[in-house]
Amino acid sequence: MSGPLHDVKEHVVNLILNGELSPGDALPAERELATRLGVSRPLVREALRSLEAVNIVESRRGAGTYVTDLSPEFLLAPLSYAFRLVRGSEIDLFEVRRFLEPQAAAMAALHLPEDDLSELDQLLDELDASDQSTFPELDIAFHEWIVRRTNNRLLLSVIRGIRDLEYQVLAVTATSAESRLLSGVEHRTIASAIRARDPERAKAAMLLHLARVEDQFRPGKA
Repeated sequence: MSGPLHDVKEHVVNLILNGELSPGDALPAERELATRLGVSRPLVREALRSLEAVNIVESRRGAGTYVTDLSPEFLLAPLSYAFRLVRGSEIDLFEVRRFLEPQAAAMAALHLPEDDLSELDQLLDELDASDQSTFPELDIAFHEWIVRRTNNRLLLSVIRGIRDLEYQVLAVTATSAESRLLSGVEHRTIASAIRARDPERAKAAMLLHLARVEDQFRPGKA
């Protein structure tokens, strides 16, 4: 993809990447950007609107345009809308998770620090005591704990980007006490493998867990 509009967007993104602009900084004025890049001000304005649509910059009335905080959650918020607009199914969501989370569990088993288990134990205890209303958030927190242990910021950003979609699925599965109980057993199996620093067992346990929950959404299972 190329052209003047793309070039303006790339210029602004590169200013952020090379450290000339940081989160919260004001962008150069439209006139300055237009002169610097040899394009019209309306084209600069359109480029900035495109960047605003994906949460990279924000326009403040009467004050100019600023870099957002660039948090992963904010940048990836449009992913949830995109998934819904392309009419992805729950099965599509689980396929994405099966591509990513078993490997994340294996990596967590390899990279787990010795003193990094108190939060995991607390999450498991809270999940055991959870009910229909509290289970979805705690389940998401457990899976995110695992992904954080990979030390892969991009993977964590992607997982956080589909958090709202996961919540919608979990709100359905949480209505079943049996499903919550099975998830609790599976979560502890995953955690046990990670604690034992056994990447293959952690990977397999995560895959079996996701496959079991996914099966509830297949035709004829509802």
